[in-house]
Amino acid sequence: MSKAGIKPKLKLGVKTDRGVQATGPHKVKMISDKIVPGLDRETGKVIEYVKYVVEEDGVEKEYRTRLKHKETGELQYLVQNLSQIEEGQEVIMEMKKAGLKNYVEVRHIDGSLITDEEQDDVAPVNEDPAEDVEFSDETLDDEQPPD
Repeated sequence: MSKAGIKPKLKLGVKTDRGVQATGPHKVKMISDKIVPGLDRETGKVIEYVKYVVEEDGVEKEYRTRLKHKETGELQYLVQNLSQIEEGQEVIMEMKKAGLKNYVEVRHIDGSLITDEEQDDVAPVNEDPAEDVEFSDETLDDEQPPD
């Protein structure tokens, strides 16, 4: 599939009978990012996503997240946090839970948290935890990253 330009997805969580389960910390190197169109599963409208290409264990993978928060229209917290990372820099990405909601935490390799200084706190995300982890417009088996 790599010859066709198709990259595996970075899966920060997987669906189980008990809901979405985090797959643990993922040490990744940021390769590139690009704003791309995609379908909003709730409205069917085309919206903007950010497609990140990362390298994990020598394999390039893809991670997508909404550019803007679906309710406020503001830049999504994860996009703000990842905008502070230079191409080629390594970070740790990990799905975390905040009550019934999930969010993605980004840390420097030394363990220090990467946050947007204007952010009061990490805004947990969707009501449906199954939609908070990994992006796919094509199937319902994949989860959506946080908004």
